[in-house]
Amino acid sequence: MTIYWVIAYFLVLALTLIYKTPIIRGPWLFLLRSFFPNWKFFHAVGYVPHLYARAAKLNANGDAIWTEWVHLYPRTRQSLGQLFHNPITNLALAQQNLIDHFWSDLNDAPDGCDPRSFVSYQMVAHFVAGVLTAQFPEHSHHQFELRMLMDNATETVHSHVMMTSPMEART
Repeated sequence: MTIYWVIAYFLVLALTLIYKTPIIRGPWLFLLRSFFPNWKFFHAVGYVPHLYARAAKLNANGDAIWTEWVHLYPRTRQSLGQLFHNPITNLALAQQNLIDHFWSDLNDAPDGCDPRSFVSYQMVAHFVAGVLTAQFPEHSHHQFELRMLMDNATETVHSHVMMTSPMEART
């Protein structure tokens, strides 16, 4: 009897590799989306999405004085104490999952589509505003970029900007 279950499992697995399912869209899906990781990283090895942001303060002439671009997801150091209770790394993984979903939305979007209508864009913009407010409390405007980085063991080999947000005023 067990052999039939194994055969059925591999048949279902083969069908999922052959049959391509349509992309499910809808606002209700975003309510459940944060519970599931984005598994797109299995489709290709190479470029990985990273989020960069910068803040600006307006001078007397109304010109923006920008900070350097800040990488919002540096790797966290692991320790033995984090084996059972690790809220900081879990939060960072959830935030990186958001970036992966945003990248997926941009990648699947038709040409000429405004990404500001995506829920993932709005969530990323809200996250960036919160981080930059904590790091640069005097800033009046901010901006973020989604960059695709190809890394090897020691350095970034290649980078290109996938999307740059418009300059947004601090709320």
